Amino acid sequence: MSSNTPKNVLVVGMPRSGTSMTASIFTRNGYFVAENESKELRKGDEFNPSGYWEAESLIKCNAEIFEASGFQHNNTWLFDSITDNQASNISKVTPLNNHKDLISKFENNRPWIWKDPRLCYTLSYWWPLLNPETTRVLLLKRDPNEIYNSFLRVKWRTPSETNKLDVFNRIEHHLKAAKKAIEQYNIPHVEIHYSDYKNNPDDTVKKINQTFNIHIQTNDIGYNHKLNNQSFNGVILRIINRVGDILPSNIRTIIKKLIPTFVWKIINPNRYSK
Repeated sequence: MSSNTPKNVLVVGMPRSGTSMTASIFTRNGYFVAENESKELRKGDEFNPSGYWEAESLIKCNAEIFEASGFQHNNTWLFDSITDNQASNISKVTPLNNHKDLISKFENNRPWIWKDPRLCYTLSYWWPLLNPETTRVLLLKRDPNEIYNSFLRVKWRTPSETNKLDVFNRIEHHLKAAKKAIEQYNIPHVEIHYSDYKNNPDDTVKKINQTFNIHIQTNDIGYNHKLNNQSFNGVILRIINRVGDILPSNIRTIIKKLIPTFVWKIINPNRYSK
């Protein structure tokens, strides 16, 4: 294979850290993401307008890896935390034939992209099965406060110092596991901070192009500041959601009817796009 051929991509990062937006950069540039996109991919919504880009077949395999390691939940952010022992067991799991078949399907459709927050932990399982010459990792980071606020927005947590500390701990644990695998296997990778899409787009595009042998432009990133929970719209939405959690449902309904539709469209154009 030519050294100029685009590299396969594993987008690795905490949920709500911008992994979906990052994956969309590659999918818009021809990367294979699923055998049957209409069945395997969750459609975009107000929280991820560009789509989620997580193949159900990959999610299923990652859940099987968790189970084999002793962790009985299918994700690591909504249930009890995965223990250090369970996380360490992942690299010891015997590769399953259906997982090897999944790799073969993707390899027949290079370049491909995998995006799933579970990869923070399962990277240590998958990497020895992948071709290190044709595959790279994109490790995505984001300000923990922004991730926590995004958790609140999607109703994964309610506001409290306990929940905030829990989210912060999970972020640290996810990234620690990913970095451990990267160091253990000397995985070729690039680290991108979500804020770089806004603050340093040219340098970010350059790093992505150099790492994955592609040729995207700055406007290919698709970053929209209005969707960021730290933007003006994002702050307003957080306030509305928190007030809504306090008020009785009948009062919320009355208030919603009193506010003109065009105002809702300005605040949240993705929810009121029709």
